[in-house]
Amino acid sequence: MSDTGFSQIINHPQYFIPTGDTQFLAQNVLFKVHRYFFEREPSSFREIFFDSVANTKPYTLDVKPEDFAHFLWVFYDEDFEYENQPLEKWLVILGLATRWGFGKVRKLVVRQLEKLDLQPIDKIKIYSDFRIDAQLLIPSYSTLAKSPTLPPLSEATKLDMKTILKLTMCAAPGMKTSEDSYARFLTSLNATSASTTELPETAANGGPVGGVNDTTGSSVPTLQNPAGKKKEECQRKWHL
Repeated sequence: MSDTGFSQIINHPQYFIPTGDTQFLAQNVLFKVHRYFFEREPSSFREIFFDSVANTKPYTLDVKPEDFAHFLWVFYDEDFEYENQPLEKWLVILGLATRWGFGKVRKLVVRQLEKLDLQPIDKIKIYSDFRIDAQLLIPSYSTLAKSPTLPPLSEATKLDMKTILKLTMCAAPGMKTSEDSYARFLTSLNATSASTTELPETAANGGPVGGVNDTTGSSVPTLQNPAGKKKEECQRKWHL
């Protein structure tokens, strides 16, 4: 930190790429990457770039530098080593992809999550939070309902009360436990959330923008999703 109380801006050791044509500032870390990856699908960035063609300053992101680096890794991993990555890394990527409207990245993450050995309750929690295709949860619900013992309280509290009650009813003596039964169970929960090909309501598709920090007086333009706004409103400073 400098004598003025501000952190010195440093280039990211991996993702400050000399041939990059767009810069992002996450906290005090500067990234220089290729705009192409942010424009090739209808994300928040595509509209923001469209309305700031002449901008040459870094775009400020309210994300941790390490989280943004995880997100960039999806585009720049030369060996495509998507296997054997930790769950925490995929959840960071999934969160940013959902927030910014990267549907293809979401589908990539879901494919990798499907390969992980997730405990049923953890999988239900994650897929519900991110509105991932609920049909993928049928095996997890089936495992819980067929279990001879109840999950520990520390695990059960991850689920909402409605889900717990429905699971209890499915596990009642004499209750059929076929795959069709669990498909109907999902319907009764209204759990048929957006499929992996669709994004939940986020900033990228006209939904509310969350996690916006106050950057009044910032020396660099900030990003926010202009989707659903009038054309003239898109000329303001946006914050992602």
